[in-house]
Amino acid sequence: MLPPMERKVAIVTGAARPWGMGREIALGLARKGHDIAVIDVRDDWGHAAVQTISQQTGQKAVYVKTDIARRCDVESMVAGVLQELGQIDVLVNNAAIVQTQPIEKMTDELLERMFAINFRGTALCCQAVIEPMRRQGGGRIVNIGSAITAGPTPPLRGLGLYAATKGAAMALTKVLALELAPDNIMVTMVSPGFMHTAQGSDSPPTDQDFKRGRRQLMGRPLYPAEVADVVVYAATCPSHAITGQTIHANGGVILV
Repeated sequence: MLPPMERKVAIVTGAARPWGMGREIALGLARKGHDIAVIDVRDDWGHAAVQTISQQTGQKAVYVKTDIARRCDVESMVAGVLQELGQIDVLVNNAAIVQTQPIEKMTDELLERMFAINFRGTALCCQAVIEPMRRQGGGRIVNIGSAITAGPTPPLRGLGLYAATKGAAMALTKVLALELAPDNIMVTMVSPGFMHTAQGSDSPPTDQDFKRGRRQLMGRPLYPAEVADVVVYAATCPSHAITGQTIHANGGVILV
């Protein structure tokens, strides 16, 4: 464990799922000396994530149940993190939902839900941490995108709405990087490819999920920890050279 003066604090949304990338990101940042705020909506997973992070890294971790699509929840969450952990050095906007649906079958409810979580939630979390980061002299925001924004391919049918939400988050990333650079707040995006996460499921990934990634150069999907390493790099790299950039952590699959 690092001395108190050297500790930092990271908020990771969508960090509770036991086999998800969010938990791996939280673990990676904790190993870098960050105390962690696990942000999610499922209490059992959230409390378990806090226990795992603390036991494996020795860093302090707290769980804050938050619906990131609700402004009041997000503002309350940030205030709570500041009270409990004292500062906010890193925000990782990892929380998202995926539902495959051809555009011609899209409902208003699905459209609103996807944008509420994948885009509005990201925007609200970014907005809420700007002033705390500005007061302390800077910070890092990492938004999680998707390889699909680089160009859809036939096996990815039905993800048009999901791609649109991630494209909106990419545009937000670029503009925020421009606006916040004078405050020493670096904003980047990491866009994963196929991962072995069973995203959206309450059960761990299966062998069938593993087979979905055979188009990867390695012949398999990416493991969450592999992409989490890239996110941790973006969140902790002292260089100002990559702000406003999208880092494509997709295992070599270039969708163009």
